[in-house]
Amino acid sequence: MKFFSPTLTRGGAALALLTGALAAQAATFNFSGTVSFGPQLGQQLSGQFSFDDAAAALAGPDGTVALSSLSLSFLGQTFQLAQAIDPYAQFEGGQLLGPNAGFTGFATPGATLQLQSFFGSSGFTYSANGQDSLGDLTVSAVPEPASWALGLAGLAVVAGLSRRRRVGFSG
Repeated sequence: MKFFSPTLTRGGAALALLTGALAAQAATFNFSGTVSFGPQLGQQLSGQFSFDDAAAALAGPDGTVALSSLSLSFLGQTFQLAQAIDPYAQFEGGQLLGPNAGFTGFATPGATLQLQSFFGSSGFTYSANGQDSLGDLTVSAVPEPASWALGLAGLAVVAGLSRRRRVGFSG
């Protein structure tokens, strides 16, 4: 007794390859957060960072990887990787926690922003005039355009195999 047809098996294999390829391509991440404590309560922070996947594999389960790009917006100002102090991505237990980086150059003299990822969480601290504003960061992967193209190609193959099978039974 056959449990799986060859078409279904090929479609499943194509879908498995597609899923693996999508996971391997995620090297760019969005992050966002809201100040939950302090004088800047309610202010939004958002940005994007990326790193080399191959370097992340070499870093080990609890390692760090230098960022290849970083941009963020906070309090009406935008910062880039070139302005960041010690920028890197933090991993714990093989999972990405988020970015780490420091920033100065705000409109308020002496103000600093620190992105922090450690002990299982990601957050940020904005310090100005001796007062801290704190918030948590949410980090999510951004699929690359090649991943979307590969995904669409995989779906087309599965649909084509499915259609071919239906045509074979009706003839």
